[in-house]
Amino acid sequence: DALPLKKPLSAMDVDGLLPYRVVQRQILESVVVDALGTDQYINWVLEDTSVPTADPLRVAHLFVTYDTGGVNLVPHTPDECRLGAGYQPAQPHENVEVNVPHLAPDLATIPVRLCTFVKTAVFNREEVSVVYTFHCDGRFVATRSGVRLLINDLTNRYAYFSKVEVSFPRATREQSLQGAVKLFDRLLPVLVRDHFPDYAAAESAARCSVTPRG
Repeated sequence: DALPLKKPLSAMDVDGLLPYRVVQRQILESVVVDALGTDQYINWVLEDTSVPTADPLRVAHLFVTYDTGGVNLVPHTPDECRLGAGYQPAQPHENVEVNVPHLAPDLATIPVRLCTFVKTAVFNREEVSVVYTFHCDGRFVATRSGVRLLINDLTNRYAYFSKVEVSFPRATREQSLQGAVKLFDRLLPVLVRDHFPDYAAAESAARCSVTPRG
């Protein structure tokens, strides 16, 4: 069953993201929204006001989606989507664990996936690294298979997942991971506290509402 957000992603209190500020809110075309399978998303350009203008981590592209309900929930990931846009992997993708101190202690170490892509043309070579994680049924996982494992657990009534993805257009792979950790430490607590549903409470209430047959 569907489990709605506490409040829409687009209604996020951006003051909670400081020193990051939103400099652009991008709206996806309807055909892209249809392909995503959800209209719950934010597609923002952020600026880290705590670093110099020339710093490669000054500008970040943040893309967050939320999906719930249905039986064929298929997470979209940069691993496949970037290939469709003409990119190729520049090196093997990597799953790593990072510390996010401002999350609750049981969530303070989370898995993320680090992907670096390259697109080449006659007079141009573009390389970009993307860092993302999923919040699925109250837990963080780094891969699409991890999401599927959780949402296909038929002992649970509800299922949802949110992909949180960030990239830094001017940063290297190592810098991108560093910048993502810093941004996630501001963003993820806001998402968990203000937006993502309390999955454990919802499942507990669902189990208590079931009347035993006798």
